[in-house]
Parts: sequence; C-alpha cells; structure tokens
Amino acid sequence: MPKYDVEFNHLDKWQHTFAYFTLAICWLFALYKKTNKYFIVFGCIIFGIIIEILQSTVTNYRTGDSLDVVANSIGVIIGLLFFNQISKKNLLN
Repeated sequence: MPKYDVEFNHLDKWQHTFAYFTLAICWLFALYKKTNKYFIVFGCIIFGIIIEILQSTVTNYRTGDSLDVVANSIGVIIGLLFFNQISKKNLLN
C-alpha cells in the first residue's frame, strides 16, 4: 500500500473550533429560555480555559496550548453568531 504524505496544518485547531461551536450551540438551544445567552458563552469560554490549564498542570501526558484556548473561544463566538441568526428569524419558540 503506498504511503501518502498529506499534511493538514493546524487540523486540531479546527477540531477545537468545531467542538466548542457544538458545545455552545447545544447549551444555547437547551437553556436560551432559562438564562442569559452571554452567561452561557462566558461559561463555555471559561470551561475551555480551565481544561487547557488542567491539561498542563494535572497530567504529564497532555499539554495546554494557548492557541487551543483561542480556537475554543472562536468556536463559541461562531456558535453565538449562529444562534443569534436562528433566533432573529424567529425559528425558536
């Protein structure tokens, strides 16, 4: 079987962005009637920061990365923008 050298630069940052986009969307749709959406966004961003800090301090097989925090935060903000577009169009009950 031939081996192909295919590189995806910063693929893990895209994965972080998508994961935190999904996290934010799930929480926003689940709790938009019960709490302020900015509290949810703040909580998701703080969660991403805490996870990166714990990876670098508690484990010896994982490392924290400040670019992961940036990717996480971008995913949450994109999730908020997506949620705002959905709610603007009155698709939410």
